[in-house]
Amino acid sequence: MTGLARDQVDDLVRQLAGHGLWSVQRRRALDPYRSVLVVLLYLRHNLSQHLLAELFGCSQPTISRLVTSLIPALTRVLTPLTNQITERELRSTVRVDGFLVPIGDRRKNTYASGMYSGKRHRCGFNVQVVASWRGRVVLTGDPMPGAMHDARAWRESGLAQRFEGRLHGDGGPGGFADTGYIGTGLLVPERRTGPEPLGVHAREFNKMIASQRACVERAIAHLKNWRVLAYGYRRLISNFPATLAAVTQLEVYRTSTSVS
Repeated sequence: MTGLARDQVDDLVRQLAGHGLWSVQRRRALDPYRSVLVVLLYLRHNLSQHLLAELFGCSQPTISRLVTSLIPALTRVLTPLTNQITERELRSTVRVDGFLVPIGDRRKNTYASGMYSGKRHRCGFNVQVVASWRGRVVLTGDPMPGAMHDARAWRESGLAQRFEGRLHGDGGPGGFADTGYIGTGLLVPERRTGPEPLGVHAREFNKMIASQRACVERAIAHLKNWRVLAYGYRRLISNFPATLAAVTQLEVYRTSTSVS
């Protein structure tokens, strides 16, 4: 229901308690376990706060406060684990791609300006994803406007800086990407530069790149199982980076741990 195993949810509750989140003793509408459950259901299924309030027998403001406080708290407690996993996975060749997180139509001349993606014909954030060869999410970059090209989003999202010294040209493991990342230093397919078709070796090379990139498509599909990234983000646009960070950490946690 939450995307996590029961023992993983229990572990998250213990970690949050260990960071003093529920150290103040007072009457609460929801106990710690149900509080974490509310936020996980919100992120996993993109349920409205009013519906969650009805399901858990509390008020909508209570749900809003839990979402606002627990999303950054989850990111904080999971950061050490995800940083460790990220550094390990970046020692191998990774796969890179981007996807659009829809935000619906927003007013003009606001933060949403430049969010319309002509490629996907909708407004949203361009989110860059790095995945392992296993098809697991390794990390995501800072969200960029949907109108931004993938190569520029890669550079400005902070991921290009993480890969300094790691690219093939630097003697590092590097990464595979599509032709939207030409000029970034990632390994991309060859493109035709004239009327002549690509040669046999170029086609075989492109076929190899395509087969390697299947992993990142699978990772993005798993990331979008957190429906808040797939069905339309409804909260304040300025809160989206925190939501993306929490979902990324939870997905890495989900696929990398088994609490006994």
